[in-house]
Amino acid sequence: MDILVIPVFILFSLLIPPLALALLLYAVPVRAEARLLWKGDRQEQVLVISWCHLGIRTSGTGDGRITEVLVADHAILSHTGLLKTEGAEAPSGDQVPVSRGIPDTGELIHIVQRMIGPAGAFGSAVWHESRFVDARGTVTLGLDDPVQTGEICGYYWASRFLLQACRVYIELEPVFDRTVLELDITVRMKVARPLLVLVAGLKLAREPAITEFVGAAKGSAPGAAGV
Repeated sequence: MDILVIPVFILFSLLIPPLALALLLYAVPVRAEARLLWKGDRQEQVLVISWCHLGIRTSGTGDGRITEVLVADHAILSHTGLLKTEGAEAPSGDQVPVSRGIPDTGELIHIVQRMIGPAGAFGSAVWHESRFVDARGTVTLGLDDPVQTGEICGYYWASRFLLQACRVYIELEPVFDRTVLELDITVRMKVARPLLVLVAGLKLAREPAITEFVGAAKGSAPGAAGV
């Protein structure tokens, strides 16, 4: 009997961690928070996706994007990507651009038709497990006509009780002496049972139609014209 204890212990040691992870993925929701800031020349978009004490935050401005890995809201890894708009290197004369084959239209349509079912199942899983938490922020609005500004703000204020019932808490600030539109809005969502979405995503990724569609998009699908 003592000999059997060792393989049983090894088996349980191998099974317990994935089972515990699966249980956590089923019970602990994934939270997403998106912020849009648009005030004059300052524009920023921030997306934070978190689960337990782990998360990913990506923030973009007009110059680039910063992606950070978070542990307990502290960044432990970061990557900065800058947008190159000037000084891009032109291809040299020795470099010959490679032309990709054009996928057959009929075959591409057939691939898309085969994707409808799997993609619909994945979309259904995302839709059923996603929950809208709330939306908060401020909007500063000023139109050319102060009367129109007042009318729009009046309509909005009249519907605030309905918006708040839907967990939308956005303050509208009117400006009557200039034309302006400024936004600072944060929307929060959560995926109640991320394990179900993950399983649906893995099933979608394993569909042969997905691989064929990616290949067709790159011009390498079967039936594409040769180079």
